[in-house]
Amino acid sequence: MAAYLPVLRAGFIWDDDLILTHNELIRAAGGLRQIWFSTLATDYWPVTYTSFWVEWRLWGLHAAGYHATNLALHLADALLLWAVLRRWRMPGAFLAALLFAVHPVNVESVAWIAERKNLLAMLFCLLSALAYGRAYGLSLLAFALAMLSKGSAALLPAVLLGTAVGMRRPTRRDLLRIAPFFLVAGAFVLVDIWFQKHGTGIVFRRVGPTERLLGAAAAGWFYLSKAIFPLHLCFVYPRWRVDAANPLWWLPLAAAVGVSAALIAWRRRLPALLGAWLYFWVMLIPALGFTDVFFMQYSLVADHYQHLALVGVVAAAAVGWAAWRSRSRAADVAAAALVAVLALLTWRQCRIYHDPVTLYRATLAQNPDAWLAHNNLGEILVADPASLPEAMDHFRAAIRLDPSSSRPHDSLGDALTRSGRFPEAIAELEIAIRLEPGDPAAHNNLGNALDHSGRPLEALAQYEAALKLDPKRPAPWFNLGGVHYRLGETRLRQGHADEAFREFEAALRYNPNLAEAHNDLGVILYRAGRTSEAIGQFEAALRIRPDYAPARANLAKARP
Repeated sequence: MAAYLPVLRAGFIWDDDLILTHNELIRAAGGLRQIWFSTLATDYWPVTYTSFWVEWRLWGLHAAGYHATNLALHLADALLLWAVLRRWRMPGAFLAALLFAVHPVNVESVAWIAERKNLLAMLFCLLSALAYGRAYGLSLLAFALAMLSKGSAALLPAVLLGTAVGMRRPTRRDLLRIAPFFLVAGAFVLVDIWFQKHGTGIVFRRVGPTERLLGAAAAGWFYLSKAIFPLHLCFVYPRWRVDAANPLWWLPLAAAVGVSAALIAWRRRLPALLGAWLYFWVMLIPALGFTDVFFMQYSLVADHYQHLALVGVVAAAAVGWAAWRSRSRAADVAAAALVAVLALLTWRQCRIYHDPVTLYRATLAQNPDAWLAHNNLGEILVADPASLPEAMDHFRAAIRLDPSSSRPHDSLGDALTRSGRFPEAIAELEIAIRLEPGDPAAHNNLGNALDHSGRPLEALAQYEAALKLDPKRPAPWFNLGGVHYRLGETRLRQGHADEAFREFEAALRYNPNLAEAHNDLGVILYRAGRTSEAIGQFEAALRIRPDYAPARANLAKARP
């Protein structure tokens, strides 16, 4: 609890908006049914989304409630891990659970609200393992709930089968009992793959099987190094360029095969170490890049990917400690010191998740080439006019680091529009749309730049394109209302009342809260002798803006 106290004062960070704060499925009263029985969510993890749906009604936009729940789940996971390891008669079970509880690698899963899925998947995996062999139906149900929390739980059946193999030769009954677990895992893995492929349509990596295998081996050793020496942890690690022609990329694979062969040869002397080694690699399989997930477009590795696999490392450390403790009481002092150091590192790591600006600045201090951090930090800074130059520097850095991404061009174009540099903004936004034609935000921002450049008809076309791509996005509706209103004003000044009337009607269709459009529409109606309709428009304007003087004066004039 002490190690994680800083997270209770933290806010929302990246992806928390997509998953929670701006997610209509979470906010809507009928969202629960859609979470379970539709394909509207970005991933099919309905247990995770249901937890957020319930909590939204408790905490709303107060981040502390979600952080407290994440921390409670993590503590429950640690206690359940202790119970499972004791059930499996593993020496040092309490120390293994304690190391897991305070390990800094887990901070990303606990302090990042959107990673609730890791904590829930771990919770139900441990419940399934605890019930397996005693309450079969409960164990299978818990595993299904784990898969409905996050797909990384899919390898639990292999672990359960492996524990049976480690104790004795598996029987036909063992295979029949585990078969439904593999069927459940396979079904939900296919569902997860479908959501990944159909959610965004983005191809994250174009690499062959050899590069994927080499990258997977390197990732495994990377995770092991961070589990043993959890220093210089980073929200976005540098993205690797795996080169099969470079002999150095073959060393991690050769080392993994060599260590595996040695441990198998020494399995009678080091059975626990072999079990921990196999568990670690098996539970990492979903995160090793054999299939791509969204975050891999930024980095092939991330701390939260090894949340389940970390159990293998802490269990091996605890078994070794228990053997040492049987010979020397100094082992207790060493264990206490290790827990204290890890807890201090965890407390320090929690602080960088306090808010998005702190997180992105800490990320860039560790990895200056993280284009995502540059872009996201710029998008926050752009809201302050005084920070516009710094924001644009971050956008340009992101473009330099990843020229193929449309998002930094879009962000830079928006910043240039805010600075009044409309021709440059238009050029950047046209590049963004060329790179990603289906991005509604880029179309909307290009419409803003064109509108400010005095090209309203071209702006209308961009706003309409944005609406076609995302009818629920509010900005294009608002902007279309504004452009139609300004066109109406122009037509009215030119004496074309009929055309102006149509433009004001269009403005109100897109933005019914334009008091000025209601007022001007009332003026046209009053001049046409349609006094009662005019009064209705003036009253509508005053309901929106009670202090709107022109509408009040026109209403007084129109009333008999």
